[in-house]
Amino acid sequence: MKLWVHQKSFSGEELLVNPKEFKDIKVGDILEIYHEDDDQSHLLLQVNTLKSVELPQKDIISIDQSIASLFQLRAYKDVRVKTVQVQDVALDLVELLFKDQYISRSDMWRLGKSLIGHCLYIQKKIVFSGIRAQVMGLWSRGEKVSCGAVTQETRVTFRTSTAMTYIFIQMSAEMWEFDTCGDLYMEKAVDGFMTELFNMWKKQNTNSELTIVLFSRVYYEATSIDEFPASMQTSVHIDYQGRIYQDFYRVVVLNERRDDWLPLLVTIKQLMMTYKEDVQNSLPQDDVPKGAISKAGQGNVLEAINLSLNVFDNHYVNRNFDRTGQVVVLISPGAGVFEVGKTLADITRLRMIDYGIGSDLVCLAEQPPHPVPLFIYTDANDNTKTTSDRFQYDIPQWLNYSFYLSRSQKQRQCSSTQSSFRPRCILPEQKVVENTNQLRKVSFPKLETDLLPQCLSNITEQYTSDGELDERDTDEEESQYNGYDSKVFSYGNKRNNYHETSSNPFFPSTLKTKLTAGIKRWTHTFPRGVTGETQQLHHKYLIYNYSGQELCSLSEMSTSSSDSSLCTDFGEEFLLFLEDTPSRAHLSRNNLKRSTACAWGITGEQAWTPYLQSGVDWKSLTSTACFPITTDYYPERWMLEAEYEEAPYNLDGCSLIEDYEDESLVKATLSNVLQELVSQRLIQDFQLVVIPQSKLMSLAHLGTSKIPLVTDQSKMEYVLSYGNTFHKISLKLDRYNVEVVKYNARNEIPTSRLAYSYQLWGVKKNQYEAVKTRVYHKPVQNDKWNLRDNYICIGKDADKEGFELHETLKFWRSRFVLLPSAASVLKKLCEQGNSTETHFDVFEERNAAQKIQLIEGFLKFMEGLNRKKKSQQTLSAKQPLQRVPSDNSSITGTPMRRISRTSGTTTPTTPQPALSITASAITNALSNLASGRKEMSSTPCSPTTPDFKDLGLMSPRSQIIMGMRDNSTGLTFLNGDNKGLPPDCFVSCDAIQWLQKTMTTQITHMHAIRLMQDMLDDGLIHSLSIDGPGTRKFLYGYYLYCIVQETNSSATTKSPWVSEHKHLYGLQDIQSTYFEVACCHPDQEEETNNNKQTSPNASGDSEFDLVEAEEKVLSPPRIVLGTCNSQVYKSQVMEIDSTKSDRVEWCHVGYHGNYHPDNAFEMELQWLTSTPSLLLDIITNWNRRAASCGFHFIPYLIDPFGFCKDISDPFRSALFIHLNLPTDVQECCQDGKLHKVQEAILRRFGFLLSKTSSQSPMTSNTSLPNGGLTIHDQYIHITGAAFVLITPLEIDALTSSQRNENLPCTCHGKQDPKHRLPEESTCAATDQGNVLETLGFLWLPNYLLTKKWRSVSTGDEKLHDALLADFTKFCDEDERLQKLVQDMGEPV
Repeated sequence: MKLWVHQKSFSGEELLVNPKEFKDIKVGDILEIYHEDDDQSHLLLQVNTLKSVELPQKDIISIDQSIASLFQLRAYKDVRVKTVQVQDVALDLVELLFKDQYISRSDMWRLGKSLIGHCLYIQKKIVFSGIRAQVMGLWSRGEKVSCGAVTQETRVTFRTSTAMTYIFIQMSAEMWEFDTCGDLYMEKAVDGFMTELFNMWKKQNTNSELTIVLFSRVYYEATSIDEFPASMQTSVHIDYQGRIYQDFYRVVVLNERRDDWLPLLVTIKQLMMTYKEDVQNSLPQDDVPKGAISKAGQGNVLEAINLSLNVFDNHYVNRNFDRTGQVVVLISPGAGVFEVGKTLADITRLRMIDYGIGSDLVCLAEQPPHPVPLFIYTDANDNTKTTSDRFQYDIPQWLNYSFYLSRSQKQRQCSSTQSSFRPRCILPEQKVVENTNQLRKVSFPKLETDLLPQCLSNITEQYTSDGELDERDTDEEESQYNGYDSKVFSYGNKRNNYHETSSNPFFPSTLKTKLTAGIKRWTHTFPRGVTGETQQLHHKYLIYNYSGQELCSLSEMSTSSSDSSLCTDFGEEFLLFLEDTPSRAHLSRNNLKRSTACAWGITGEQAWTPYLQSGVDWKSLTSTACFPITTDYYPERWMLEAEYEEAPYNLDGCSLIEDYEDESLVKATLSNVLQELVSQRLIQDFQLVVIPQSKLMSLAHLGTSKIPLVTDQSKMEYVLSYGNTFHKISLKLDRYNVEVVKYNARNEIPTSRLAYSYQLWGVKKNQYEAVKTRVYHKPVQNDKWNLRDNYICIGKDADKEGFELHETLKFWRSRFVLLPSAASVLKKLCEQGNSTETHFDVFEERNAAQKIQLIEGFLKFMEGLNRKKKSQQTLSAKQPLQRVPSDNSSITGTPMRRISRTSGTTTPTTPQPALSITASAITNALSNLASGRKEMSSTPCSPTTPDFKDLGLMSPRSQIIMGMRDNSTGLTFLNGDNKGLPPDCFVSCDAIQWLQKTMTTQITHMHAIRLMQDMLDDGLIHSLSIDGPGTRKFLYGYYLYCIVQETNSSATTKSPWVSEHKHLYGLQDIQSTYFEVACCHPDQEEETNNNKQTSPNASGDSEFDLVEAEEKVLSPPRIVLGTCNSQVYKSQVMEIDSTKSDRVEWCHVGYHGNYHPDNAFEMELQWLTSTPSLLLDIITNWNRRAASCGFHFIPYLIDPFGFCKDISDPFRSALFIHLNLPTDVQECCQDGKLHKVQEAILRRFGFLLSKTSSQSPMTSNTSLPNGGLTIHDQYIHITGAAFVLITPLEIDALTSSQRNENLPCTCHGKQDPKHRLPEESTCAATDQGNVLETLGFLWLPNYLLTKKWRSVSTGDEKLHDALLADFTKFCDEDERLQKLVQDMGEPV
């Protein structure tokens, strides 16, 4: 066959064949294409279509040009084409890479299933439900391949180049020392490792959200906490030796994304050079004991990791849509040996394993000749043990470690003069007296006697003060040393208590441990070697031959920093050694019960040996691995019976039989429910327990008792694991239900809750500040799965059945804010440059016309939100998880608006700037012109019809209703055929504008409000919100009302007509389906401020006087400034377009119930069953619509100032800006007048009030006015760049739900009863002494405002920095500040 290549413009298919020439080929077959003279150009492609395509000639096959170039296939040359079986080209592992998007674990599972049966090749692009991924690596039979086929047993792992990354640089004492090659460890970290890392990020387009923190521990020369000042006593700790210390953290960058990180290295190096001085200067100068930075082994490593975990375990809050993955990178100048507390280590292990967090430890020192990383536990509670016996060892398998070799080390290894064998452990030289065997001087310091056993402490006493060794019998001395060595390194029956409980890290043959689910959590991320064991490629088995001239490697070279020293030749002695190592193959042969695993390594299968050399895992650092979807660990049957208890429950689907006539639809719905239940557990970090199908079948032949608890898709049975918890979900089609069985460990030990205090130097700060936080494990609550499962089964109507969203469900949420655009003002500020003369206090108070313009734009925005939901109403509420075809045009191809208006006019109205004509009226006129549909009216138009052009306030209310229904001049109604809407529905703002336009005498906004309130009270109109706030008070804004069909004006009863007849129009979902927001009109605001009725207009028309005399107009409703509706937040359910997904999806939207032109408007998305890429499409559409309405739509931090400690960021610290008001002004300002001055300053700088809550608005806490929500005031800049909180702060109103606990300290030392750290009931970001009681402001940048969201309305970073600088200068300046106070006059 001849090879032909084609472009994408010719055909989008990767492979084109002529079905007449390939008669035996069918769709789905895999073809192997290669040149016979080139064995390296083999390509596998799948036949996706057999449609006849005109090819240039016969006997040719055409493939995409980009694929041909990738595999070096030459066009117009002969190729061999043959069909291959899927089993022959099956893949073991597929690595997919993605960036700049958020992909949930549920989406990963669905994407992996969609690849089964398909052929993949390197760099192939994959698109699924809006998810974009690229094939990064393929593995088969222990080798890396370029193409292959995906089967049921293929493991699919995901890697991301846009993860949330925390890099901790340990500033221990070694940082100011030199390594064996003469390199300063500080320079080795910055000029070496970080330079290489950032260069790789730039080369591979890695765009992580990065946080860099310098940290260290300082030990003080003190014996008691009482020696410290009172301000420091609550922030210091005591270790197991009674030493007092304090931890310091210096944040370099926080949650930043850059295309090039190399320029930041200069800043990092400058901060490192002054690190010691900054720590010393941060302490009080008087009465503070002398301190010194600790060594790496005694540092605050676990504490630093847990601070990042406090951020990671809240990944579902403030969810970002352009990143996936979480990783901690720890750079240490040590060798990977750390002294830690066992309690804190257990908490860290559980959090790292259960949360699925990736971790990388990069050591800069030489690799020691024993397994690392190594934790040394100290048992401070057992005082009966000697000091040397209080140590226990552990190898943290959750920590992936690397050793970095600098350029000098690489050159030394490659040098011919230095190629001979050198041990990694080099003893210090000793000086020997000539002609004698006695030691004259010892060059290394003597060990402290209290750390040595009695036998060795006796020997140390033999030395005299000048270092001379007394004459003793050398044989006796040697026997004492040998006795001590045999005790330490003994094994078997002579081992000590430590050896009885854990593996000996200094005895390789004992590095085995009990196999658990935690050890196998990350196994399926890595490829299997030739011997079948899972391995990490940056760990190499090395050996020097007897001549000492060559360094050899067992496995293929990786891109580690020690690549230049690796080769592929091995001696026979090394291969004999490998046969004795506890590898996976060895364990499989000798341990069929699967009870043990390797005690070293993140895979649990790769054995440690003294011949193991570790490089740098650059692959993990540049493309972070996501937590695997599957695992192969399962408990034995005897273990389930002895150590677990079952908790079964059923989800009944019998009610579906009444809803569906076809039984196949019932089964399909139950199958979708089953898939969604599995997805819900995956997104909560559960893993599917899977084993090869061949192994499962072989065990099934041995009997039912031998079948393990694993997934069996042929029986529609899924098994998932999370820590010591297993869930089995089965579909029972014969009983029409889904069975869920939970296996819970009987003796589950609860973890401790610890308090931790530390010194933090935040971004844009100038000193360290004391901060407190919590450290504890927050697993998924196992007793809430019944609630979650019922929520999934019922669907979007779960709230009505009592199964609503709850905080314990850990649902995802993202909050956004709608802000008016100030592009013109920002443009002028940018033109002035960043000079010190640029002033940002240029934002004037908006007048009434500007506020009305903003309200018009907001109503247009709300109209778009409701209209977009037309195409989303495709499913019945009783059918939440099955798409049912319908004749409704809303589920056909063309999206339609949910709200489509019709107007009586037959020609479009020309847009005018008059307020009585809106853009919506123009749109509706055009819509009516196209459809020709007339709104139904109870009174047909005839010569006897009253003239509605003469309507006034004296007109009967029934005549005004008839005027609204008039075909030619009536009110614009919503279509009566919209789902759930009765006839004659209208929006409240349209009704007010119609009255002002139609009345013969010009009336004010407030007169129109009173008139509509009168008709509402008389029962002529009614709100569509059942039992909502609009049923008692007519609300101006986007609220839906309808005209009651019984228009008898003499009726005296004022019963809620819609409530009595809601079954006729299906109004149960109106309130939870449409966005309804009340707007505060300037006239309403003015009347509220004046606390009296609006006077008649200047014309003095007698009709108004007569109306008031006859009391025909009711008094206006009392409307609070900015809150026309008593509900601050509202909540509703929004369906996702089902045509873009393979499942039914919905989400919840919490939003402000009121809009004020001077306030920010919040909206929060909450979801459990939505694809993030589809939600991003919705948000993008909202952002685009907001721009067309004069606004911009940006992300908004939930609880930025940390009032809720459980979701606060331990590295986020608000900047306090002191307000330097003159003393006489402060003395005169009382009773809240100072607060008014602060508000005026913020308004002058363009800040908008935001009535917000640190909790999420849900149905449960928004059904009643302010039910369950704590509302407080904070401010956001009009650009969205920063948040501001006014101080002094009213603490009582903000911390009603906060807990005040006394928790034990994280330090693993002696517990002092008075040293338990109280948790203050203040915001976590502002633990700054008396700051909350000082006059000023707390400033916090909006870290969610990334490059993706920036526009002309947000400005850039330079503008934001200039804003902060000018605001700080203003608050500390006399002239502008005093002028503002003088201009305020009477309020001050």
